[in-house]
Amino acid sequence: MRLLVTFWLMLITVVSMAVAAPPGPDKTGLDPLDCRWTFGNHEPLSMYRRIGGPSTGGVEGSAQWLEDWHHWFDSEACTQTMHDLGLNALHCRFYKGMGWQYESKDFPNVKQFVANCHKYGIRVLAYVQFSTLYYEIMQSEIPDLADWAAVDENGRKRTYGSNAYYRWLPCINAPGFEPYLVKMIRIALTEGGFDGIMLDNCFVPACYCPRCTALFREYLAKQPDPEKRFGIPTVEHVLPPVRSGSGYGEIRDPIAQHWIQFRCQRVTELFRRLYQAGKACKPSAIIAGNVANIRREGVAGAAALSVTDLGDCFDVFVSQSGNEPGFHDGCIVNRVREMKLAQALNTRILALSDSDAGISADAEAKYVLNLLENAVFGGIPIDRTVMKADPQMVSRQLVESRKPLLRRFDALTRSNREGLKRPTYAPVRLLYSRESVMFSEQSHRALVSAEEILLRNHVPFALLPTAAGSPLAVPADCQVLLVCDQKCLSDAQIEALKRYSAKGGPLVLTGQSGLYDEWYCQRKVNPLQALEGQPGVVRRDESDMAPIKGAGWTIKVAAPADGGRRLIGDITSLWSPLLHLTAPPTVFTEIKRDAKRITVHLLNYAPQPVAKGVRIDLAADPQGPPACRFAAPMEGKEAVPLTLQANEKGGWFLDTPGFADYALVELSLSRQ
Repeated sequence: MRLLVTFWLMLITVVSMAVAAPPGPDKTGLDPLDCRWTFGNHEPLSMYRRIGGPSTGGVEGSAQWLEDWHHWFDSEACTQTMHDLGLNALHCRFYKGMGWQYESKDFPNVKQFVANCHKYGIRVLAYVQFSTLYYEIMQSEIPDLADWAAVDENGRKRTYGSNAYYRWLPCINAPGFEPYLVKMIRIALTEGGFDGIMLDNCFVPACYCPRCTALFREYLAKQPDPEKRFGIPTVEHVLPPVRSGSGYGEIRDPIAQHWIQFRCQRVTELFRRLYQAGKACKPSAIIAGNVANIRREGVAGAAALSVTDLGDCFDVFVSQSGNEPGFHDGCIVNRVREMKLAQALNTRILALSDSDAGISADAEAKYVLNLLENAVFGGIPIDRTVMKADPQMVSRQLVESRKPLLRRFDALTRSNREGLKRPTYAPVRLLYSRESVMFSEQSHRALVSAEEILLRNHVPFALLPTAAGSPLAVPADCQVLLVCDQKCLSDAQIEALKRYSAKGGPLVLTGQSGLYDEWYCQRKVNPLQALEGQPGVVRRDESDMAPIKGAGWTIKVAAPADGGRRLIGDITSLWSPLLHLTAPPTVFTEIKRDAKRITVHLLNYAPQPVAKGVRIDLAADPQGPPACRFAAPMEGKEAVPLTLQANEKGGWFLDTPGFADYALVELSLSRQ
């Protein structure tokens, strides 16, 4: 059934049907559009010295001027420089994992830096290392530290990478580990004057120590009928499975599935307790966690992170990745996927591309794009390099080159604040199934491919996260629901999709969606197959797959062979869009709207400008064409009116002028 929705009818239903629900109240008072996050001195001198070579911020660990830089960074001259640039939030050194007995020697200097930040209205979070035990120092304070260390399947201590042999990774189930972190959080918030906590490196590789093995067996023993579930009469002799090979494939082994679920559950519960400990000390504290790229493949199995469960464990996700925005090897590298998932989980995000090692012409060319991507898609704008260490303490040349760009960006967010803060218009929803993504690499890749098609074809969409055991509620503003090869769905999720369809909800089903239950057990018959042929339902066995050149630290997806025409055709057979954009695939769009206005944000990822502009077609409106304005603020092109013309479908269209990085079109829906 084709849904013909006219422009005027969309206006009548705007409140209930046309916009995604805005984020809930922010407990921290952190408004991303007001925030300008920066990086600086979040590592102690001892870390740089121990490494000896280049490390965080591209700093030479053996540099003779390093101690001078630390002293300068703690000074008021540093914080005044940040203030002059408009930078107002960061995290700074506090606890690196070397033991408080040693690191507390630096605490007076750290507290002075916090005081200097507050003098200039800069919020500062305490850096607390989550995943490292520097045993060469910390064992002097904690003699049994070896018991806190994680071990691999061969009984060897896990380390922070092959070269950092002096950094043990912790066993999160060690009795002393969590209380020690809570102690660090309490000192930072009650004695240090910090505005929050930033837990770094929140990843947890599998630990195979006797304690973790025993806890896993206890977890398995709670599962009913082990012989039916696992094929064994008892779990008392089970050993945790060992992950091998690249990627993560299709995880069908029931013990391996439960090993992932067990580890994710333990980690989630730990982060939730740490969050609560921080809020107990200071209710207004911002609790952030560097969970790295939240959209990378196999994150649950490799790092024990079930991202959809972490929304109430952090106020801010620090999603560190290699997804620095730009166009490489035919792939549009971006952090939009990360931001859309965080938005769906109602969590702020510091979408951070890992480009701190130095300044290059390529990185500088993307500097404005980095800021704009965050502002448009709901991230926190960040400058990671302007305050980097320098033999002159700070590069004045870099400061002076960045200052006008940051001021122009500030002016953009001030003058276009309403258009940036309006609720996201997301009539198309894309189901994100926790169990499908957790157990099936194919499901993960189908989801990423579908996103790529929607982004390249300028379809306004949002993710709809779902997890077995939790109700699946399709939002009222959803006009088309896509379930793209999401294999592992529970009976309750299947019934929710059937109810949605029975009420007339347009539904696109591809691949093997629903063929398996939440434990990847094949059903006799796919229950969603019964929907095939029903009005408002498109179902096909083939899933849409784009060439994926990278799915880990950096996500690189090339254009699908057909440009995604099949999936777009499925969508448009069920839905007539309010507006349609004709633009290069390298222009990503974000549409925001309320009852009075629509703002179309256009972000260009190609190295060359959009010379011919963008065409926007609008559905028919009995009142005639709406008022329209175009602006490209970062280029100094202030808002100018555009004239709409009648198109061949009885609606209206406009052609925008060309632009370099960013432009916006604002349509007024109210007639004055």
